[in-house]
Amino acid sequence: MPRPSWLLDRRTVLRGAGLALALPWLEAMAHAAPAAAKPPKRFCAFFFGNGVNLPSPKHADHKDWHWFPHTDGVDYKFTKSLETLAPHRGDMTILGGLSHATSRQLVGHNTVDVWLTGADIRENLNNSASIDQVIARHQGDKTRVPSLVLSSHGGVGTKSRSTTIAFDTQGRAIPAESNPRRVFERLFEQPSDGDIAARKKALTAGKRRVDFLLEDARSLRTKLGVPDQQRLDEFLQSLDEVEGRVARAQDWLGKALPQVDRGAINLDVSPKGPTDYIRTMYDLIALAFETDTTRSAAYQVTAEDGVGICDKFPTILEFGRKVGHHGLSHDDKDPTQGWGKYDRYLAEQFAYFLARLAKVREGDGRLLDNTVALYGSGTSTTHNARNYPLVLAGGKNLGLKHGRFIKQKAERPLGDLFLTLLHRFDIPAKSFADNTGEFREIIAS
Repeated sequence: MPRPSWLLDRRTVLRGAGLALALPWLEAMAHAAPAAAKPPKRFCAFFFGNGVNLPSPKHADHKDWHWFPHTDGVDYKFTKSLETLAPHRGDMTILGGLSHATSRQLVGHNTVDVWLTGADIRENLNNSASIDQVIARHQGDKTRVPSLVLSSHGGVGTKSRSTTIAFDTQGRAIPAESNPRRVFERLFEQPSDGDIAARKKALTAGKRRVDFLLEDARSLRTKLGVPDQQRLDEFLQSLDEVEGRVARAQDWLGKALPQVDRGAINLDVSPKGPTDYIRTMYDLIALAFETDTTRSAAYQVTAEDGVGICDKFPTILEFGRKVGHHGLSHDDKDPTQGWGKYDRYLAEQFAYFLARLAKVREGDGRLLDNTVALYGSGTSTTHNARNYPLVLAGGKNLGLKHGRFIKQKAERPLGDLFLTLLHRFDIPAKSFADNTGEFREIIAS
């Protein structure tokens, strides 16, 4: 068997001007450490508030904007709300009829607190660990960053109107980061004191962080085989694009929230602003996974009940009447179909993330095959904490099978799905929240 051009440790990094960034998986790493060559397992969850558009039968002319497909099974057809996910049909499952039993009696806006935990907060104000943090605790010691917790608003918010979906093992809300530049910088190791001044000067002159790594990358490239050279080039190009998007998103974020009034929003910003911002957050998670900087991520794309800048995204994007996301969710008679169009927009951004993971080669497969991604909300319609709209994607190499709309005949605990996912991550959990069993329907036979 021919030997690779150079053997690499899985933790090999690119360095430059005090920066250090882990490399993606390369063939040379498999030869160097065959026992550790199997790609890691990863989990991410993406939440949006206020439920989805589910027009009643009396609005028959709106049925094409119903979030859930009208028939289940393998032959389901996408409605307009989710059709942007069609290219990923074979890598995803739409789930209907799942919810946490303890949240079904809550006002829908309260469910963001328990979407990933299943905790009963009706009387006990303590939460419990979210599934992303259970997974992070199990394998976070293998990565530099145990987990990424992000949201479009940031912080923790207030009880029942949380602006984070992640809760630690003590049930405490984990503050979410909303500044993409800080997230981007976190993916790089901290520079030494001697490098800071020189780097600041270079950045002021318009040099990007990725530029600092190019010299080391060129030296490494000469020692790699052709497939790895191509993979390294793709990675550097992707990194450069992410940094450029970070800059655009940061610029938009600054315009959207003026320093003079943190409660105000400038609606004259470019309509591309929210898209660049949301896709930047997705890009950063993909980059963190690709470099094995973390294996767990949670992102609250939009908050509940009109909270934060994210409520204004539909207004900026000019979907429907000039009301925010919460306003759209109470406007099901809107002839412009604004709510359905915004559902479609959010699904399109998730589709972008799935395409991003599917494009990255990892071993004999794709990054998506080693990543489980959960997308959805804690309510079906605005105040109905049942029948959560959910999409489960990826995880082929974890034994998941897709390509269906699985609709429950009666409401079923979401904990069943979460327990099954924990077992896919080799976590020997006996229960999760109020589960009554497992969700074996998603396991390949």
